[in-house]
Amino acid sequence: MLNVADIAAPEVTDVPGVARVAAGRFGFSDAAAYHQYTLTENWTYRIEEHGRDPIVLRVYRPGGRPEVEVQSELAWMRALLADLGPIVPEVRPTLDGAHIVEVHPAPVVPRCYCVAFSLAPGEEPPEDALAPWFPRLGAITARFHAQARAWRRPAWFARPTWDLDTTLGDHPHWGPWHSSVPDPEERAQLERLRDTVYARLERFGMGHARFGLVHADLRLANLIADGDDIQVIDFDDCGLSWYLYDLACALTFLEARPDVEDLIASWVEGYRTVEPMSADDEAEIPTFLMLRRLTLSSYLGLRPDTELARECREAGFNRESCEIAERYLSRFGAPTR
Repeated sequence: MLNVADIAAPEVTDVPGVARVAAGRFGFSDAAAYHQYTLTENWTYRIEEHGRDPIVLRVYRPGGRPEVEVQSELAWMRALLADLGPIVPEVRPTLDGAHIVEVHPAPVVPRCYCVAFSLAPGEEPPEDALAPWFPRLGAITARFHAQARAWRRPAWFARPTWDLDTTLGDHPHWGPWHSSVPDPEERAQLERLRDTVYARLERFGMGHARFGLVHADLRLANLIADGDDIQVIDFDDCGLSWYLYDLACALTFLEARPDVEDLIASWVEGYRTVEPMSADDEAEIPTFLMLRRLTLSSYLGLRPDTELARECREAGFNRESCEIAERYLSRFGAPTR
């Protein structure tokens, strides 16, 4: 059900104004307090007001996902909540029962879709205390995958496919992986990585047991821990991909950690308490870590204006990618030196 905001909204450059228009549809007044989270793909706000439950409001990039993809994301979240319990936030309806608010910032600016979720209690697990969480994250991910296999998706369901063509191939969702790699030597190194990953995943295949509906962004920033409980947030990238891509996403920006092999092993151990994983699949996990690393290079080139892109540039993301690639290629491809 789509709800069109009939209040004139500011130009899209005034995103807080768009958020306030949408928040009004969820019952918040002009007195509500807004806290903006770090900008990655979409704008996200925590909205609080005395006497109301807080919400997390997402303002999708104008001209980004079509309505059917947003509706599909919300449909899977509601199905996960119904089947697995409070492992994901609730999708909050507007005062008149809609799940999407459409705001038209200006006649020449594409419309903005806005959705609201319940506020997940807790905070992101700290990087220096990850080990205890990874077996549980593996088990949670396996429950997601089991639910996705069993769930009868609506006939209209539509989400992106994250396969070779749309990540490293000719039609990448986030643009060419090398768009954020200006240095010729680094680009040559990562080109060798890309070719090896592409060839191995072609052989790995996209059979039903290996490829299906996944979250596709299960990194630390999208996990909220409250005591012993975890909620998974931000399904904006969910779509069809390899199930092992979810593990690679869990290790986003952590691939160079000295304990990464231990984290992988504990994740796999937790996964196998719920769903099987073959030895052949387990052996290909490093390839999926490299696939994720290259898709992040694509994203950093697509959204150089985000805080995430700036932080990655300052941290030497491409240099570290080359170091990781060297170790990978020494095992799975032709060494570069």
